[in-house]
Amino acid sequence: MKTIQFMKAAFFATLVICSSCSKDDGTQPTAPNDPASSFFAAKADNQAFPKAHIEFTTAKFVSSTKMLQIIGQPDDRKETITLTLMPFGGKVTTAADWKPGTYDFDPIHVTNLEYLASAEYNKWNGNGYDQWFTKWEHVKAGKIIISSNTGTHIKGTFSFDAVAKNSDGSFNSGSVKKVTEGTFDLEIKNL
Repeated sequence: MKTIQFMKAAFFATLVICSSCSKDDGTQPTAPNDPASSFFAAKADNQAFPKAHIEFTTAKFVSSTKMLQIIGQPDDRKETITLTLMPFGGKVTTAADWKPGTYDFDPIHVTNLEYLASAEYNKWNGNGYDQWFTKWEHVKAGKIIISSNTGTHIKGTFSFDAVAKNSDGSFNSGSVKKVTEGTFDLEIKNL
């Protein structure tokens, strides 16, 4: 008899405990510094950039130069996209000072002492990296659009054309890489 009463008590205790538990429906917000919330994607000449590996993909703010750099790289490290914003005129002192807006690659922004926006694309060829750079003399398309920036987390989009750099340092205007549909959502590392 005691065994049956004990089993009933255990059963009811289990019911009470289980009814107080809430079911996780997966809709909880991701913590801001959770690597799972980080994202980087693009297309290079209409081919999807390999899924970026969070260990090799980063947004970083270099406090000594006030430069903001966003780097996307997959697991195999055979491709890299690097976006760079460099300020002029002392308007940027922290990562949060890179305000939401469009930063195009037109060199007039350098002439006006505002900022320098640039990008590059690198791809492993089996012996080394082929490199494409944004060079105004050869290609004129490019922009980084910051949609939000808290100073610790940044989101945005990008696109650019880049011209191949030859081994002698000259550029091959016949080899242009078109990077489109770029998007990033990353934590910012302050260096």
